Amino acid sequence: MKQILPYLFLLLLPSFVEAQAVRRVMVESFTQASCGPCAAQNPAFNTLLQSNGGSVVLLKYQTSWPGFDPMNLQNPTEVASRVSYYGVTGVPNVRLDGVQNAGTTGSVTQAMITTRLDQSTPIDMVLDHQLSSDLDSIYIQCKVKNLGTTEFNPGGVVLHTSIIEKQVLFPEPPGSTNERDFKSVMRKMLPNASGAPLNAIPAGDSVTITYAVALPSYIYNYAQIGVVAFVQKVSDRQVYQAVESFPKPLTGNLVDVGVNPNSVGPSGLCAYSMTPKVDIKNDGNNAITSMSVTYALNGGTPVVQAWTGNLAPGATQEITFPQINITPGATTVSFGVSNVNGGAFDYNSLNQLAVTESYFTLSENAVGSSITESVEAAPLRGIPANTLVIKDAEDHFMAVNRSLFNATQEIGGFATSTKSMFSNTYDWSDVGAEAHMIFEKIDLTGRTNNYLRFDYAHAQYPFSSGNTNDGLRVSVSTDCGDSWTTVWFKAGAQLATRVPATTTSRFIPTAAQWGADSISLAAYDGLDDINVRFSIVNDYGNSIFVDNIRVNQAMLVGTDEPGQLSGKVAVYPNPASDMARIDVTLEDASPVQVSVFDLSGKLVQHIAQGAQLPAGLHQFNWAPQAQGVYLVRVATATGALTQRLTVVR
Repeated sequence: MKQILPYLFLLLLPSFVEAQAVRRVMVESFTQASCGPCAAQNPAFNTLLQSNGGSVVLLKYQTSWPGFDPMNLQNPTEVASRVSYYGVTGVPNVRLDGVQNAGTTGSVTQAMITTRLDQSTPIDMVLDHQLSSDLDSIYIQCKVKNLGTTEFNPGGVVLHTSIIEKQVLFPEPPGSTNERDFKSVMRKMLPNASGAPLNAIPAGDSVTITYAVALPSYIYNYAQIGVVAFVQKVSDRQVYQAVESFPKPLTGNLVDVGVNPNSVGPSGLCAYSMTPKVDIKNDGNNAITSMSVTYALNGGTPVVQAWTGNLAPGATQEITFPQINITPGATTVSFGVSNVNGGAFDYNSLNQLAVTESYFTLSENAVGSSITESVEAAPLRGIPANTLVIKDAEDHFMAVNRSLFNATQEIGGFATSTKSMFSNTYDWSDVGAEAHMIFEKIDLTGRTNNYLRFDYAHAQYPFSSGNTNDGLRVSVSTDCGDSWTTVWFKAGAQLATRVPATTTSRFIPTAAQWGADSISLAAYDGLDDINVRFSIVNDYGNSIFVDNIRVNQAMLVGTDEPGQLSGKVAVYPNPASDMARIDVTLEDASPVQVSVFDLSGKLVQHIAQGAQLPAGLHQFNWAPQAQGVYLVRVATATGALTQRLTVVR
């Protein structure tokens, strides 16, 4: 590929003087692939602009927030420059002619556009572009004409020129919303985001600016390459005129190959055989006569199958590979096509983006007889050992700490540890979707009165139609995931641990905003293979956190770490009758959790659930409902201590 350095020409050319130019409205839209409101409002916004034909010029900037957006990652600096220039603080946001903040895309009206069209301007623009024959470069020419009777010299004026893709149509949503179709996406600004300075233009004269530059390597579809240009005064942001050069037909030895994986996967979580298959579609205009088709497991060495024949435009060819066995865990199968027609250029990569399949399997064998998962050893944004997480996006279920939220408090349960599992239902707009964390099999042979314990935190999000109902479900399987039995489920207000239960901000729990629960698994006592599954049920609400997941036979007092609590906890009278008192002396301020369990380890009552308390003596009362022997456990940021309490009547 040849390299062409950008060059710029300023040429003063005579032009015929007219009274006034035909106005076109410059529409700059700030949006994002993981922005729920953007996805909801963009279709109507795009329709409104299309109804105005050539009277409007659209340029969309894909921002870096609120979530993942591959288009932003390909050119974040120039987008950030425009965000800073306009002082954009949230998306969606629209600027008309630089000077009007029209609000969200849903707020833009025909009346706004009509008002801007009525503004006079002496500036007219003519824009054209061509692509090189090998599609590695673009040649742009923009003529800025002063049709007025006086010199155009407002001072501090620049010409912004942007290479765009008129339509970026992904095979699957690239972010956390359902949006696949993106219009007039800014790909590269020339010479940069600051634009090219324009000097005074005498009445009746024009300035021509020409570029010859290498195309960005991240272009998706060369058939959608266009150019947008506009003249803007830097100081007050006024846009005097805008123009667009639309995509041009492509010529040469070109192909467009679509890849659609279609494998026969394992029949269950404990089955491992699969047959890799892929459908190859000719989306171009020329017949495909040869190609190499490959697949790879987990990014390993590709397996290659050569194909020859005659695949007509619009036709599909199924390629089947020999059956294989995959290993337990998460397995990705990635397909690819190369050397099409001996090396023809594939001008559209969008139909080859969804080329990976994912399969999830568990081990046939139990990994132990208990679960003790504090998430502390899990990699950041990863998953704990001996678990299988099935999700559509990384942040649907992943390990987090406070650094990911710039939080001051720890993110572990009751703020007593650094990590927890997190689901970003705040940005997950696919209502009804689920993400699952499944623990490998455990063997409860010979064990009785088993219990599952865990901590959780959640807040609802208030929409005008009502509060959201994100859910957390716990299920158990005795047949390696062929069927599941729900043993615990909470959603909406029942799941919320924040008081009040709703917030429009992203929920990050404090120590006092956690809850805990204990579930009897006695129905599974003595079974040799059970799987435990935690499921997030999304309602596009707010964050869900889960931590300290434990399946044990009884309360393991020996796991306590007294730390600074040694000699600082008193439970009395002992034996007690109608009332017991728990005294806790703190050397430093700390969240405090006080819980009562029976001897089997079943939770009886939470007396304190992580409230932040100052240094000093704190007293708690508990009124037992039945006689027996209990375990009173006190946990703080500096340690945990359990004491036995006898209740007599």
